[in-house]
Amino acid sequence: MKSFNIGWGLTNLCNMNCQFCYSKQVRDKINECTINDWKKFIDENSESINSINYGTGENSIMDHFFHFVDYVRKNYPHIRQSLTTNGYISEKISNNLEFKNIFKNCIDEVDVSVDFYDEKKHSEFRGQPNAYKWALKTLSYCVEYNKLTTIVFVGYEDTLQKENIDGLFSLAKKYNALLRMNIYRPVSKIPEINQRFILSYKTLISSLKYINSKYEIVALSDALLGNIFTDNSNIKDNTGINSIRILPDGSICPSTYLIEEKYRQTYNIKDYKVLDKINFKEFIEPIIPDECKGCKYEKSCKGGVFDRRILWYGTLSQRDPYCPIRMNDEFPKEKFKTSKIGRVSVHDDYLPTLFFKNK
Repeated sequence: MKSFNIGWGLTNLCNMNCQFCYSKQVRDKINECTINDWKKFIDENSESINSINYGTGENSIMDHFFHFVDYVRKNYPHIRQSLTTNGYISEKISNNLEFKNIFKNCIDEVDVSVDFYDEKKHSEFRGQPNAYKWALKTLSYCVEYNKLTTIVFVGYEDTLQKENIDGLFSLAKKYNALLRMNIYRPVSKIPEINQRFILSYKTLISSLKYINSKYEIVALSDALLGNIFTDNSNIKDNTGINSIRILPDGSICPSTYLIEEKYRQTYNIKDYKVLDKINFKEFIEPIIPDECKGCKYEKSCKGGVFDRRILWYGTLSQRDPYCPIRMNDEFPKEKFKTSKIGRVSVHDDYLPTLFFKNK
């Protein structure tokens, strides 16, 4: 039986206003399912679920989020539950003992968004004056309750300045957290926003080299970067294969970033035992671009990350935008060493993402 790692946004609600947000334009147009819909889905499909990460919107705004997490833990304890949060959950649980206990006992891992180590920059970037304060308060709770913790930031030109990289690593050290980077994807319908946030190949590679020299690369869970730049081999892209996303209206998509209408039409959690029916064929049998034929990484990289190729070029027949050969660069002669032992996080092998830690 196939086992899925699920990213699930239970709600459209969010108390921040991030210009780079990958889901806002879709969330604003769809209705939400009910907690009874969520429970029915879990009851019918629990044997096919390995883990759930609650993200997309700020789930901790809703009381029902806590009730549902508690329901899953009590009835299906084999399902690992994690939360990606902008930090607001610390406010929610501070004066609510019931919710605090659910957070303590039912959430296995916490992923806290901090894009800038500087309080003013981060809060302005997130469009919420309390963003930094909430994030640090949540990180403090994670230390207190001994949670596996990651600090996640969006990778673009401004966040990958050396001063900010060092600052984020200092926060990770203080709160005993891994640092995780998601490279920005051009999901906005506004070209100027995409242009502002798209990370250049030069900055990406120079930043990885800087991090490798001063800190430690844990894992590059990225079909292109992991296979080409690290000593690990055969790093797979699980988009739409073992990894899926659920939007607040219950529609099931192959990726965090591939959530446009054509991917929302086929599967929904309201359908009976829907996980038995999931088949995103274009990812299970992906096209390897003609220009990749004969490349020494053809069988491992397979053209690179699925969602990047689709978002940049509209097709899997094009190779990854960060392919060194596309950028008239050479494949690295010396690779980054990684310290990955087993599955690092619920986000590892769940979406293309990069993990780092202090030495």
